[in-house]
Amino acid sequence: MNATDLRVIKTKKALSTALFNLLEKYTMSSITVNMICNESLVHRTTFYKHFYDKYDLLIYLFKSFSKDYFELDLKDRINSPFTSISYIINTRIDKISKRQKNDRKFYDTLANYFVDVFQNDIKENANRFSVDSKVPNDLIIYIYGANLQAIMDWNRNNNVEKSSEELDKIFHKVVNLKIKN
Repeated sequence: MNATDLRVIKTKKALSTALFNLLEKYTMSSITVNMICNESLVHRTTFYKHFYDKYDLLIYLFKSFSKDYFELDLKDRINSPFTSISYIINTRIDKISKRQKNDRKFYDTLANYFVDVFQNDIKENANRFSVDSKVPNDLIIYIYGANLQAIMDWNRNNNVEKSSEELDKIFHKVVNLKIKN
């Protein structure tokens, strides 16, 4: 399927808009593909031509929200991961976040997506980090991602109400990557 085909673009937009609207009213786990199709006026068969399941569509929605993330300075993205994502995402999904507060699968999908985004960002910019030469660059990617995931899980599972700035401070006490000038 051609991603630049106007029909494909319109279909994906209709489906993602429908999911966004449904997420404001229902938890992700209670939303069905039929509900998304009815809301978007797209046939179920067409849905499955574009997306594997509703969580695949959710990731597509996250990707559309996070396009601006890579326009932020690398230093900000790496040194303040929670603030940089919060800056890009929260304005768009604040209402959804409240509705999805207790939906574990929604948050797992969101967390996994953003850990992947951060890990890929580090991988693509590995040459810009100042790291002890005895530490393999590919290990840094795993350490960074694991610590991001751990802090997100800790924040959610313990009902800790920390701002993104506070989470960044905690993150820096655990991981301290330096970027070369």
